[in-house]
Amino acid sequence: MSMQLFLLGMQAVGAISDAAGTRDQIKVGRAGAELEQAQIEFRLEQERAASSENSLAAMQALRQNLATQQAIFAARGTSGKAGSAATIANKSVQNFSADERTRRMNLLSREAGLRATQTLSGMHQLTSETQLGQALTGRLVDQMPISEGLTGLRNRFNA
Repeated sequence: MSMQLFLLGMQAVGAISDAAGTRDQIKVGRAGAELEQAQIEFRLEQERAASSENSLAAMQALRQNLATQQAIFAARGTSGKAGSAATIANKSVQNFSADERTRRMNLLSREAGLRATQTLSGMHQLTSETQLGQALTGRLVDQMPISEGLTGLRNRFNA
């Protein structure tokens, strides 16, 4: 009888150790997921900063272009506010605006891709935790002295 109690006690210790190990696996997975989330947020900020930098460079180029145009028209004695001079300046501004819209759409696209990656990562983590929990539950049930009856019952429902 004491040998049976000893074995039952060892089985309980094994079950507790298994549950603790599963809990630790889940903690490590969550830590990895948090690190991945932080990396994605950092990448989002990098994308935003790069887009702002590109916009600033384009704005500076536009201003330089407009200033050059005004200098050329002034040297020719042409008014920069009317006729072909105004048309050329307006075209430059329109090109800048179109490029800016394209930059914005590209940024939004990259952000959407990163957010999708973030969502998929969270779903993967949830799936992993669910699988670990189900596997632990299955192992604990299999270790129970009444597991033979439960296995038959489980097979009956899974068939």
